[in-house]
Order: sequence, then structure tokens, then C-alpha cells
Amino acid sequence: MLTQYLIASILIAFLLTCDIFILVHPHLSLKKYPIFFFSFSALFYIQIYFTFYPMLFVILVVNSILLVIFTKKLYFVFYIPLGYIFNCVLGNLMGLTANIIWDLSVKELNADILYLTIYGISTLAASCLILYLVRRFFQKYLIDTFEKMSKKLLSLIALTLLLCAFMVFTMASFFDNIDITHREYFLMASSLVLYFLFTISMIFIVLHTTRKSYEAQKKMEYLENLNEYTRNLEMVYDNLRSFKHDYINIMASLAAYIDEKKYDELGTFFYEYILPMQKNLTQKNGTLNNLLRVRILELKSILYTKLLLAVNQNIQVNLDIPDEIDSIHMEPIDMTRMLGIYLDNAIEACLEAEHPVINFHLGKMNQDIVFIISNTFIDKGLSVAQMHKKGVTTKGDGHGLGLYNVSEILNRYDNIYHEALIKDSLFIQQVQIS
Repeated sequence: MLTQYLIASILIAFLLTCDIFILVHPHLSLKKYPIFFFSFSALFYIQIYFTFYPMLFVILVVNSILLVIFTKKLYFVFYIPLGYIFNCVLGNLMGLTANIIWDLSVKELNADILYLTIYGISTLAASCLILYLVRRFFQKYLIDTFEKMSKKLLSLIALTLLLCAFMVFTMASFFDNIDITHREYFLMASSLVLYFLFTISMIFIVLHTTRKSYEAQKKMEYLENLNEYTRNLEMVYDNLRSFKHDYINIMASLAAYIDEKKYDELGTFFYEYILPMQKNLTQKNGTLNNLLRVRILELKSILYTKLLLAVNQNIQVNLDIPDEIDSIHMEPIDMTRMLGIYLDNAIEACLEAEHPVINFHLGKMNQDIVFIISNTFIDKGLSVAQMHKKGVTTKGDGHGLGLYNVSEILNRYDNIYHEALIKDSLFIQQVQIS
């Protein structure tokens, strides 16, 4: 009997470990899989030996938390319960097939090691195939939604699947040690499948609604960026009209000084009024000319808005965009949020310095896109690591979320490398997107 318990627990552990590999690969290193295998084996052996059904919650919760810790992906919290449910439903369908074809009851199936092994292998093959299709479906349609979902909603989905797993397990366990007719077995298996489909349908309705909500939010933010870009173009047009008017007045003033041969006053007027205007206009035009290489509207809009804001606050802006940028492997909303926070922080920080300077580089390195933002600042004793922690700030209450929020955004991407450092009295943010 103990041997059967051990074999059963090992088979279940192997099934669930394979489920993790199918659903999570390549986000989990291979050396972590033995941890899950031994954890499942030991905990399921305890459950089977003591016939303590609530132990299932402990098994699934503990291993789900381990999976989230190892992968740093919060939405993986419900992958293990999902895999377990698939195993239970498919296993009972395999048992129903054996019952109909060979007249094997659940009791007889569990009592024979050979039957138990064949049953486990068959369930594994069917489960791996279906879970592979599930993973492809997630990657194509739902991963972006999972990554944006709140912790509360993810926890609710995980709890729903945990309850479903327990109910499926409990319903199937009633018939483990008794003989039932084909009809009763069919009703039991049908009940499991219907309950599972009902639960999954409810979850997919929630996911579909959430996805639509995120898409609507994305469209709203896109329109806001477009409106901001349009307002900036209108501001440029107004500035040009104003400059045209000032140009006429300036020419009239210059003509008056020349006609009256007041050359000393002409020199003073030129250096105090005309030359500063020329420098400011040159910097604005330089900023605009460099942004012509940016072909992504959302990116151009946020850069134009923030950098022109910096120029208008008498910050020296050095903009370097040597390459044409037409695509970036990052969600436009996340990209604009990231750059908006970085540039807002750079503007605020450099305004405190004696010589406010912002350097912005955007270019290509092989096939990667590289952002480098640096600014002058006053060192207030905070390390780079402290600046990225939640609530840490030198600005007072209500601040300290910007860099932390950017870190949360970047952690959702596997193709982004980020580094922050202080060098030569500059605070530097580097982002490389592959």
C-alpha cells in the first residue's frame, strides 16, 4: 500500500512538474524543476497517506508562491492550479475510457501499479499537448493583459482556480474506493467537465472585459498624446507668428538706430535683445530638426513635449538622434510613461543645479534601441538603488513613486535592460530594448 502511495504521489508530482515546464518555459531555470518535483512528491504523499483532502490547498498555494518568486512573474500564480485542474479532468476522462472499454473501476485502476502507470502516462501526454496549446493561446492573446492586471484581480483568478481544483478533486475522490456503473462514471466525469468549463468560461469573461478595458485606456492615452502633439504644433505656429511680428519691429528698431547713427546703442540693443532670441530659437529649431528622425508618433510627441518644456525653462538641451527610429519592441503606453517620468525627473533635478543641462541620446546599437538620459543635479545623499524604491524621495510627501513605477513597468519585459548610475556629476538613465 505504501508503495502505491509513493508511486501515485511521484506520478502526480511528475505530471505537475511537466505542466510547469510546458506553461512557464523558458522563464524558469532547469535547476529549479527538481525543487518542484520533490515538493509535490512529499506533500502529495502526506495527503494520500493521511487522506487529508484540504492539504491540496497547501500544496498548490506553496508551489504557486515558489513559482512567482523564482520567475518574478506575478501572473504565474494561477498556472499550477490550472495545470492541476487539467490533469484531474483529463485523468478522469482517461478513467472513463478505461471503464467503458475494459470495464475497469477507479478502485481497480488505483490498485494495479501497471494500470496506474499507463493511466499516468496517458494523462501526461494529453495534458502536455493541451497545455502547450493553452500557452500558445496565452502568448498570443492574454500575456499583455496578465502583465497589466492588478494584484487583486490576479489573486481573485488564482483563488477561483484553487476552489475549482479542490471541487474537482473532491468530486472525483468520492468514487476512488467504490464500484460504480458505466452510467454513474459517465455522470461523474461529465459533471467534472461541465464544472471546469463553467469556471473557465467565467474567468475568460473577466479576462475579456479586462482586456477591452485596457484597450480602451490605451486608445484614450493615444488620443491624449495626439492632442498634446497637436497643441505643441499649434504652439510652434503661434511662436512663428509672434516671431514674424517681432521681426518686423526689430528691423524697424535697427533701421532707426542706423538712420540716427547711434552705433553704440545699436550694439547694446543687439547683444541684449536680438542675440539671446537667436540662441533660444536656434536651440528650439535644433530640437525639432532632430525629432524628424523619430517615426513613432507617441515617442515623438512625448519627446517634443518634454524637451520643449525644458528649453522654455532655459535648460540646455543636447539632443542626439543619429538613426531613424521607426519601431520599438515596447508597448507605446509603457514607453511614454517611462520617458515622461524620466524627463520630468531630469527637468526637476537639473533646475536645482547651477548649470541646468539635459542630454538625450536615442539610437540603434545593432538591432537594439538605446535611450540614454543624463542631467545635472544636486547630490542629496541618496544612492541610485534608494531612488528606485517606493516612497523614497527628496521632494516631500506624495512623491517617490515615479522611478519605482518605471521599475515596475520595465520588470514586465524580458527584452529590456536598464541601468541607472551617477558619473561626472550627472545622473544617467540607460535603457536598451532588444
